[in-house]
Amino acid sequence: MNLQINFHQIDSTEAIKKKIQSKCLKLNKFFEGHFDVKWTCSTGKEGHHSHAIIAGNGFTINADSTKDDLYKTFDDVITKVERQLSKKKTQMKDKIHSKQPKSYIEEEEMEEDD
Repeated sequence: MNLQINFHQIDSTEAIKKKIQSKCLKLNKFFEGHFDVKWTCSTGKEGHHSHAIIAGNGFTINADSTKDDLYKTFDDVITKVERQLSKKKTQMKDKIHSKQPKSYIEEEEMEEDD
């Protein structure tokens, strides 16, 4: 995992970096190999903002969150990313299983009719 953390209008601290890194380690269960994470933390009128871009094997996932607490945005972003990755994983499994030979599917249907 390659992790790149950027800060805009907010001070960089080791505590924030460690918290982001620990949250990103949760994503290892979705990836068999290498993936990149670009995380941006900023502050503005609306509150604290976190934005994450995860680039994996042939796809990219984006998630962002704006809340009054910076640490709450980390949890929200990771939840959104995990939801998207879970959906992507399900879609890939469905695609693999839908490529069964037609004769095999027809045989199963004939057996069910009997």
